[in-house]
Amino acid sequence: MSREVLTVETPHPAIRIVYDFVTPQEELYLVQKIDAVGGGPALAAADQAAGEEGEGASRGGDGGTSSASGNDEDQAVDAGHSTVDRSAKSWGWKELNGRRSMYWGGTVLPNSHSLVPAPFPAFMDGQWPDVLGRIAETGVFDELKAEGADLKGKGKERGANHCLVNEYLPSQGILPHTDGPAYHPLTATLSLSSHTILSLRSPPSWLSSPSPSTTSASQKASDAKEVEKVDVFLPARSLVLLSGKLYEEWLHGIQPLEVSEPESLRGCANWEQYWDSRLAACEGEEAKEEVRKERGNVEEKGWKREKRISLTCRKVKGKVRKGLAVGLLGGGKR
Repeated sequence: MSREVLTVETPHPAIRIVYDFVTPQEELYLVQKIDAVGGGPALAAADQAAGEEGEGASRGGDGGTSSASGNDEDQAVDAGHSTVDRSAKSWGWKELNGRRSMYWGGTVLPNSHSLVPAPFPAFMDGQWPDVLGRIAETGVFDELKAEGADLKGKGKERGANHCLVNEYLPSQGILPHTDGPAYHPLTATLSLSSHTILSLRSPPSWLSSPSPSTTSASQKASDAKEVEKVDVFLPARSLVLLSGKLYEEWLHGIQPLEVSEPESLRGCANWEQYWDSRLAACEGEEAKEEVRKERGNVEEKGWKREKRISLTCRKVKGKVRKGLAVGLLGGGKR
């Protein structure tokens, strides 16, 4: 299975994507394991999916504040265990602006931006499908060496060491925001179970004004005309990579829609690239014709959104402290 990192052609070459980062079997397994880590049902179907992936695979154990000028840097919550403990839910799903979310990897301290580490679920770190290890193997996080990032070893030592998990139901989205200064300017987001459209917008000048609250309505309207816009189609099982100023300064968000309309889909910077990649993966003309029919259908009727799970993996800028985050071994926040 090819995991080629492709550049999305835009005036700002800081968007890259891997279209089939995980297989359909891995996707099913991850979604059900994630639900279990958050306090969901038993995992018989997930274990069955793991078995179908092939004998000998190393299987895992059982188990932002958003505004036009906001960020999620100070939302420090408990991370997940590497195994599921149904009696302890301090590390599970938490309501955040109408969505369910959880953090894995530890607590980011808001002042020092250092990380008090905590274990990841095994399927993220070290055991199949080893999402963090797979991200590190792309080599994209090696770019952070120029910024002095400590990238020794593999997995979370070489790449991302913190993960925000979000669940988006159909018609749910997130307001335009930035992620704040706690992380290096590179993020890797894995989409599971459904597609979405990521909207990127350059920041209007009034946001950087010394007194943005006093900026006139006419000035804001004028600035809005100058805002650059890039929409990126994120299919299920894809990994999108944002870096540099586009990650640090541009606002990113998701519109709360039940259906992605044809015009919006065709307007995505990588729409043609996505279908080209689908066709390239086909074996035989019959399979290619099915892909062409699928494209024609969604470009005519739109594409219904389903429940989507996103794993946003980043590397904390500050040092990694010794010890475990408070509350991970019981007695944490509830």
